[in-house]
This record gives sequence, structure tokens and C-alpha cells, in this order.
Amino acid sequence: MNHDLFLADIVTSMPAIGGAFLFSPRDGVLATHSGNASVSFNSLAVAGKMAAVAVLASNQFQDLTQLQVSFDTLILSGRLLPDGNWLCLLYTPDLSVGMIRMALQIALNNSAQGHHDETSPAPPPVQEAPVAEQLPPQEAPRAEIAVDTDALLAPGAPLAAILNALQGGLAHCIGPVAAPVFHELLVAWCQKHTPSTETMKHLITLIEEEIDDEKSVKEFHNKIKNILPQE
Repeated sequence: MNHDLFLADIVTSMPAIGGAFLFSPRDGVLATHSGNASVSFNSLAVAGKMAAVAVLASNQFQDLTQLQVSFDTLILSGRLLPDGNWLCLLYTPDLSVGMIRMALQIALNNSAQGHHDETSPAPPPVQEAPVAEQLPPQEAPRAEIAVDTDALLAPGAPLAAILNALQGGLAHCIGPVAAPVFHELLVAWCQKHTPSTETMKHLITLIEEEIDDEKSVKEFHNKIKNILPQE
């Protein structure tokens, strides 16, 4: 809210209003406006009355919404605004409360809608749509390869002796479920690596993950230590 323009709207709308000021319980007087040259705030000791208003507003701020001080020919009236500040008006007694409310509402509406002669603020700059972050190219997922585990384990297959020995070592550790588990591990191994003695270490890692305890893993290694080619 532009305090000066807000007060000017009120004072100029009613000739009977001689002046106005805005008061904040925290910051003191925010703005003043005199619409009648013959009215002097100082000559009417408004400063002293203003201090009294400030003390009263501070002490009873939660409950108090209106204040009024009467002079011989003028009235100083205070009203609590929605923003927590006090609007104090100096006006003649012939001005009705209804007219004051109307002037206040018009000023509040103008302040909210910006209906003043001041230069309208420039519209906010149009923000360009954010450019999507360029992610590094990712490798296409590998196509699943059909794996014939029976062919890998069949007698005479190049890796059959080693693979069967590995399955036997797994069976020693986990029991009868070793066969289906080993077949699943074979498939996973073949999907990522070309079956060979060089990639056999990856299959052994997969097998170790299926064995629960460290002691059984050591037993597994003892079972297979003589079947793998020595590096």
C-alpha cells in the first residue's frame, strides 16, 4: 500500500475531513496528509492526542478497533485497518459515520486495485519455458538373450565340467534348491557376459550372493578351487 496516496484518497474525497494520518503500533506514524490549510495538527495539540492514541492502541491492541477524541469543533477518530495499522481522521462533527466508512472503503479498494495516477508497475517479464536438462545419452537396454542352460551343462559342452562342479558346490551349501537357483544364475550370467572361463568370476560372484553365511562361502570355494583354470 502507498500510504501517502491512500490518505490523499480519503482526505480529498470528503471536504469535511481536514486531515489524516496512519499509525503503526510497532513503527509509529507512517504518513500524514492535511487537506485543509486552515487546520493545523500542531495548533490543536494533535501530537499529544496522537501519543495518547498510541499508548491506548498498544495496551489494548488485541481488542480495540476504534478510538475517538473530541475537540471543540473537530473530532479525531481512529480506526483499526485490516493490515493492523490505525487510520486517524480529523473531521468536523457534521460528517456522518456512514460517509466516513464509504470514503475509507473507496480508498481501500483503490489501494488494492492500484487505481491511482501513479505510473503502473511494469508487468513482470515473461519467463521463458525452462529448457529441459540435456541428459547424457544412455545405453540402450540389452536385448534379452535366450539361454539354453541344458546345452551349457550337457556332457561335451566346453564349460560343462566347470559349470556342473559349480552347481555341485552350490548344492553342498544350500541343498536341493541349488538346481533351479543355479539355472537362474546361469541365465543372468549369460545375459550380461559371454560364457567363458574369463567371465566365470562373475558367475561365481552371483553364486556367492545366494549363500547365506561366510562359512558356507569358504566351503564353496574349497569345493571349486581345483576346477578353475589357474591364472
